[in-house]
Amino acid sequence: MAEAPRNFPEGSSLVTRSPLSPIGQAVPPTNDPAWQPPKDATAGNIKARAAVINREIPISTTQTGWEIAQVRGALDALVNGLFDGPAQLVDAIIGDSRVQSAMQSRVGGLLGRELRHHRANDSDAARECYDAWAAHWPAMANEPMLADMLHWSCNLGFWVGQLLWDTNGPVWKPYISPFHPRYTYYHWMLRRLIAITQDGQCEVDPGNGHWVLHAPHGRYRGWMRGAVRAIAPWWLARNYALRDWARYSERHGMPIGKAITPSGADQDSIQAFRSALANLGQESILQLPQSDDATFGKYDLEWLETDGSGWAGFQQLIAQCNAEITLAVLGQNLTSEVKEGSFAAARVHADVRQAILESDARALSQTIYTQIARPFAALNFGDPDLAPRSSWDIVPWEDNAALAQTFSAFSIGVSTLKTAGHDVTDIEALGRQFGLSLKVAKIEKTSEATPNDEKKVP
Repeated sequence: MAEAPRNFPEGSSLVTRSPLSPIGQAVPPTNDPAWQPPKDATAGNIKARAAVINREIPISTTQTGWEIAQVRGALDALVNGLFDGPAQLVDAIIGDSRVQSAMQSRVGGLLGRELRHHRANDSDAARECYDAWAAHWPAMANEPMLADMLHWSCNLGFWVGQLLWDTNGPVWKPYISPFHPRYTYYHWMLRRLIAITQDGQCEVDPGNGHWVLHAPHGRYRGWMRGAVRAIAPWWLARNYALRDWARYSERHGMPIGKAITPSGADQDSIQAFRSALANLGQESILQLPQSDDATFGKYDLEWLETDGSGWAGFQQLIAQCNAEITLAVLGQNLTSEVKEGSFAAARVHADVRQAILESDARALSQTIYTQIARPFAALNFGDPDLAPRSSWDIVPWEDNAALAQTFSAFSIGVSTLKTAGHDVTDIEALGRQFGLSLKVAKIEKTSEATPNDEKKVP
């Protein structure tokens, strides 16, 4: 068991023991720091906490080669809340082209959307806080930093960083600095994430003006849902398959030469023939002496090639690994498995992708609000409730072509109903059944208009 952090909150390292109950069982203590209700971390001396800088241990060595036993060991450590090995495994996995492609799709799907800031209320103080926040946003929450938060929280289950405050101006400006998760572990007795720094161990207290912890799956064992647990076995198998396929291609892409020589020829002639074949460079040559029969008494060169289909096994394994990795990151594999023309399947996959996008957006927006925006408002304007909210416009893009076709078919259907003598009393309600909103612009005929003259009414 690792030692308790040195700068844990005052008095929390001592737990008061309660007297025995009438049946001899100890009454549980009420001041155990691991079992306290949530509190507003901006309370207390937030300015003193904001001035703290925890120096990260330099990453001078890292593991780059991984075998089966090492991957299993890293995943076992992850389950136990030890993140040194798992974090290095994530660093290795992200170098894979398939993983990078899936992660760029997931991260870009959110960060590529329009960003919006929202004021807390209509007061002058909230407006002033909003203006200061929006002006500092590009320097504080740039896209590489947000992408790093999403990358680690997706793969490892959490991201941890510090806020470095610039206090030289009238407005204290926070800058987000990532803290590599390999130098963290989970303290099971305290139920807190602990950071290992150059100055010792300290508790990660998100929202206190110094630490930021983005854990979309929860702070307690949220790492169990990190994608690395699902990706790692398939990533390793994919790399082995690519390596073996490359070796197979090398072996079968370089046929072996068969040097045919008469078995009764003199050695000088054979040596001269072999010397001539040596000019072929690195090609493998096998000398095959033939019988004394006149039919085979010759010098010749043939190529020994294979026509096997063993490569298909590598291709199928790599395709399966690709699909599993994509599923772990994106929740669907639309581009790799859904066949052309399967609109229903594509719609289901798009819905899954949209659900993950919305979940990522909610989690990131909540982390930024509670752990960065509220300390920003508390330090600069004296009230954390003045903090603005930042969010992304994740409304699905409409397929205008499909919408136009639906509207055209709907219009023809309504006309057909009227021609048949049916009275459509609520056309808006009927349109909603087909996903159409007819409230934006109503169309009605004027009293003098001919049947072809229409106007739009706002």
